[in-house]
Amino acid sequence: MSITTPLPVTLPEAQFEGFDVLNFGTLTVPAKPSRFGFQLDVTPTPSLTHVVFGLVQPSSTPRGKARVGFAVRIDLERGEIWDLINDSGLIGWVETPLGCDGESPTFLLSIEIERIGSALLPKLQVGGEEWLYPAVRSLESLDFIAISGCGGASHPQPEAYAHLTKPTVWCEGA
Repeated sequence: MSITTPLPVTLPEAQFEGFDVLNFGTLTVPAKPSRFGFQLDVTPTPSLTHVVFGLVQPSSTPRGKARVGFAVRIDLERGEIWDLINDSGLIGWVETPLGCDGESPTFLLSIEIERIGSALLPKLQVGGEEWLYPAVRSLESLDFIAISGCGGASHPQPEAYAHLTKPTVWCEGA
């Protein structure tokens, strides 16, 4: 696993269109029981209305193999959490919208995945609330990139991502 200086990344899924997404690091997960994840802090600002966040396989995944991943879009005004990778639609709502008023405190975004056999069992945390994200099956070792970003029109440069801080990519049992 490695954390890098966040760099722009283009993802092939249509769901990421309109977002400027950064790669915060890479992670290789073995085909054995393990726990792994990605987290970062978000400081809401009035111009920050949506955040994308997750662990996805690089675009270079071999042809014919389905890409495995866990990524969400969070609407900070409405508190809605939408799946971007596994066609699960609306995953849930944050009870207290995470404020685009610029007065809300920093909140944690975290995804933790436990691998048991072929099952990848993810748990998503937004602020102090948790959701079980739909499980995925895979028998092989997997490479992931840790991504996060915002709506593209108002955040064109990586320097504008100062509100995404303290990224951590981790794996236990590797």
